[in-house]
Amino acid sequence: MNKRILMSLGLAVLLTSSLAAGQMNCDKSKGSCAKPQQANMKHNGHKNPLIAQMMSLDLSDKQREEIRAIMRENMQSMPKISSAFSDKAFDKELFIKLSKERQENRIEKKAQMIASVYAVLTPAQKAELRKMLDKKMAMKKR
Repeated sequence: MNKRILMSLGLAVLLTSSLAAGQMNCDKSKGSCAKPQQANMKHNGHKNPLIAQMMSLDLSDKQREEIRAIMRENMQSMPKISSAFSDKAFDKELFIKLSKERQENRIEKKAQMIASVYAVLTPAQKAELRKMLDKKMAMKKR
């Protein structure tokens, strides 16, 4: 009997504290609660917010597969830093070279990937994406 009471109290405290923690992200004056950015990105399955928004469009199965293939290809074409590690040694110069290469090519590769994914979209999806981006920018300005 005592165990049930203690378990009930513990559960009530846990639920109350989690609700209180959730309310800390709310802006009472605007009447809205901000979602953490990472949770939004996980929902769409991609770290890049633009690609995540593209994936949230009403895509056909074929389009989704094409986009996934583009993303896979982009990831595979990146220099592998792990090649600087071997069973016996760590190649510091190779690590530095590969890290610099990745950093220098990051923006170019990201732009190429976005262009390739954008080409997969229909004109209606492109228009919808534009609306989503405009809405997001308007929200950031507030």
